[in-house]
Amino acid sequence: MFRSPVLRPALAGALLLSCAVALPGCAWFRGKEAPYLEARESRPLEVPPDLVLPSSSAALQVPPAPAGGPAPGAAPPALRGPGSAFTLDDSQESAFRRVGLSLARIEGVASSQPVAALNAHEVSFRGQTFLVRVSAQGEQARIDAISTEGAPLSSGPAAELLGLLRGRLQ
Repeated sequence: MFRSPVLRPALAGALLLSCAVALPGCAWFRGKEAPYLEARESRPLEVPPDLVLPSSSAALQVPPAPAGGPAPGAAPPALRGPGSAFTLDDSQESAFRRVGLSLARIEGVASSQPVAALNAHEVSFRGQTFLVRVSAQGEQARIDAISTEGAPLSSGPAAELLGLLRGRLQ
């Protein structure tokens, strides 16, 4: 194409000059870091030493049940004696009604509204507040006293009241 001896060196010089100008231009783009890498949000989180807490995973473990104790969720063992839980040969509904009537007739008992959801009567007797619960046991009804926290009671005013109820109902 270009066979002229003068044109060939001029064309080679122009090509060499354009390469010399264009190649350093690429360094302008490669030389800078990306701006998002310098952002403050990408730094690792630093937690002050006084805010680092010890592990609390051991605090949430439930201790094993004691050997020989009742299974979780099982009914408490039946206590024997004049002030302990007792059973009636009656349905749960009928026994619940009879216990309510008997509580109203015992002197010194302050009974509030029955707690039908628990099949219990909340009573105050000799300075102690507790629940007299009626639960079904097959064809019979079991009457016992429990604290407001749900622990079975078998002594003190609760035992005395259960003894009075047993005398009225049996």
